[in-house]
Amino acid sequence: MRSENSESHEMEMKIRRYLVFLAVLLAMIVAITYNNNFLLAPPYAVTAYLLVFERESKFSKAGNIAASYIFVIISSEAIHLTLGISASALVLNLVAVSLFISFTKYSHPPALALTIFSYIAHNSVEFTITSFVVLAIAITADVLIKWSHAIDSRDAKSEHPG
Repeated sequence: MRSENSESHEMEMKIRRYLVFLAVLLAMIVAITYNNNFLLAPPYAVTAYLLVFERESKFSKAGNIAASYIFVIISSEAIHLTLGISASALVLNLVAVSLFISFTKYSHPPALALTIFSYIAHNSVEFTITSFVVLAIAITADVLIKWSHAIDSRDAKSEHPG
């Protein structure tokens, strides 16, 4: 009986996490569709997945996501403005971002994909705005997920005191 309840609870949690993932992903996609810029969706989708399903991973920490996204935005804009959009500029930017996520505590691998997509988008203002909007969605989702987990923990303790 206990095992069935445990399995049932585990399945319920998986379904809830999946629904949260879909909600976060949908919010991110809505944020990027104002100009039909679906090319930016892949790194954002991976960020949403890590945020929801890999919460204990260092790659899914809100601070890591924020720092890596901001670094990508700043490095991409600086390189786009100074060197333009070229293969050598892309390589330089990828090296900078990979060094940042490899040698600081702010590791979030989708930042590499986001860097590449900044060259595909070819619109610095749109890329920057979209990235900041998606970052805000990710941070909001992280806060809501933590809040939800706190409520779940509190409810579980009240159901099974001591």
